Amino acid sequence: MGAINQSQLLEYINALSLAQYDTALFLDTHPCDTDAQMYYDKVNSMLNQARKEYSARFTPLTRDEVTAKNGWDWINHPWPWEGGCK
Repeated sequence: MGAINQSQLLEYINALSLAQYDTALFLDTHPCDTDAQMYYDKVNSMLNQARKEYSARFTPLTRDEVTAKNGWDWINHPWPWEGGCK
């Protein structure tokens, strides 16, 4: 991902989250669609990688991403609705 800022990375994560969720809904009604399953797996992998990068570069998005290194410092940063991702 490289040289994108916090806001851009968060937008990317949101787009991947929507694609993942939408594909999961499709798979609920088309469980044998192997192309859709491969797409879901690809998007899921990309989403996990983007979340890891965001957590490493900025702050965890979920408590599952909190480590000894980044601690619980996410409460010390402005939230997105407070202008924290500009």
